[in-house]
Amino acid sequence: MQLNIYVPKEKRRLIASLEEAAKATGRPKNELVLEALEHYLPEMQVALGKFSLGQIKGTRRAEIYERGLKY
Repeated sequence: MQLNIYVPKEKRRLIASLEEAAKATGRPKNELVLEALEHYLPEMQVALGKFSLGQIKGTRRAEIYERGLKY
């Protein structure tokens, strides 16, 4: 699984710190981020919201690729 996140300019120091920590420990950045989330989320005690997307039509893989070929 892949997670891409937007980091605002005012938080760019976090990315620099992450890169420094990865270099210092020799561990991959994604591993450090996941470890930080594992420590942070249990402390939150806030339930993540549930969102209803309503009725969703199933999409076949062929339909997705067919749309891409049309453009």
